Amino acid sequence: MEFVQDRSTKEHFAGDQKIAPRLQAEMMKRGVVTRTRHTAGPHPAPGDMVFFAPPLVVAEAEIDRLVSVARDAVQVVLGALW
Repeated sequence: MEFVQDRSTKEHFAGDQKIAPRLQAEMMKRGVVTRTRHTAGPHPAPGDMVFFAPPLVVAEAEIDRLVSVARDAVQVVLGALW
């Protein structure tokens, strides 16, 4: 998932806000491991991104938990910004 400050203009969050690392830390607190890429450095899609890599054999309940944890982390990190 890519997180941008403004969906219509695709404006990125300022690098000093460290949105992707903060989301990753919140998900880790809840037992979900992710990979991230923040805005620093050249890349075709330089926004704050969170990557999920569940196993190929994953139960529906596990996907539900993953989505729930991600939603909660977004609320904690971006709740004050939205």
